[in-house]
Amino acid sequence: MSEKTDTSLIKSGDIFVKAAHGEGSSGVSPVSQSTLLQLAIDLADSLSAQDRFNRLLTAVRSSVPCDAVVLLQRMGHELKPLAQKGLGADALGRRFEIRSHPRFEAICRSETPVLFEFGCDLPDPYDGMLQGFSGDLPVHACMGLPLQSDGQLIGVLTLDSMTPDAFEHIPSQTLEVMAAMAAASLKTAMLLQHLEADSVHTRNVIHELTQEALIKDGGELIGDSAVMQKLKQELALVAPSDFAILIEGETGVGKELVARTLHGLSQRAKEPLVYVNCAAIPEHLVESELFGHIKGAFTGAERNREGKFSLADGGTLFLDEIGELPLAAQSKLLRALQNQEIQPVGQDRVSNVNVRVLAATNRVLQHEVERNRFRADLYHRLSVYPIRVPPP
Repeated sequence: MSEKTDTSLIKSGDIFVKAAHGEGSSGVSPVSQSTLLQLAIDLADSLSAQDRFNRLLTAVRSSVPCDAVVLLQRMGHELKPLAQKGLGADALGRRFEIRSHPRFEAICRSETPVLFEFGCDLPDPYDGMLQGFSGDLPVHACMGLPLQSDGQLIGVLTLDSMTPDAFEHIPSQTLEVMAAMAAASLKTAMLLQHLEADSVHTRNVIHELTQEALIKDGGELIGDSAVMQKLKQELALVAPSDFAILIEGETGVGKELVARTLHGLSQRAKEPLVYVNCAAIPEHLVESELFGHIKGAFTGAERNREGKFSLADGGTLFLDEIGELPLAAQSKLLRALQNQEIQPVGQDRVSNVNVRVLAATNRVLQHEVERNRFRADLYHRLSVYPIRVPPP
């Protein structure tokens, strides 16, 4: 003989707050470890929030047979259906004001699952939506699980069955697991949505700042002399490539404007253009400035910090006065150029980036190489297509 279920129902009007203990006697069993493992694998493999929600509801129905199950997110004073099984297709387009639906209001007020009594006269929010039925729903089993995260209500999971006593003997462990799985899936989706929104906002800000940088100080090479025409042709020719470019010229000839022009004509024009003045960085901070560092990497490193290569990922990094870069940092820069890999200070693993490097100098780097003040391999890497900016 199976163990008898001890089910306590705290009655409030036509509502019961349900707490069940022991094994069920209505064909409902606790959620098995294999079901939990498969759900974890499914959720990890899912590429979208909608796919994760659908797999979640499939797992719920496999543990608790029901005619309809709906996951809703709390958005202020409303509940928004995110996924459903068993209702009409238009259900996902609805918004339910909590105070206008007594059943939803009761679920949202509770901290434990809510089971509605047979013949409960509270209007059902899904009247007219259940597949195979039209108009008000007949007497049926209805249950709601409040979904909590960090002490806050973030959503609701509802179950409906046309079998009146379908939810009478559900083990408490099953309800706890279902609520935990649903809350975790919903919280993850909300977090990812928030991060995606932040990412979009950040990209938009970067795009606007980059556009402002491209047009500052006129933002355009002027002059119709033969020398300027030749320079413009060279820029138009090399800009669409991903070659590293060395821009040479005397101080004040407009090397930064040439770099902005190259970026603006490139396929990376909508991505960030990050500027670094190599001459202005203290020698002991050059690697941190370029490649970033992790918290505790050195005295004063109180938090993780992204380097300029990471900030320029997908776009262009302009290294002004590269001739001032210390030899120790040049080897790491060469590695970043060759392999598109960086290693923040204090971090063991390397990170991949996609950065085009433009470098400028008022020195003659060939002479610096001959005097062992600049690495020959780095110079050759940068000077695949050197551009000489003529004096005004």
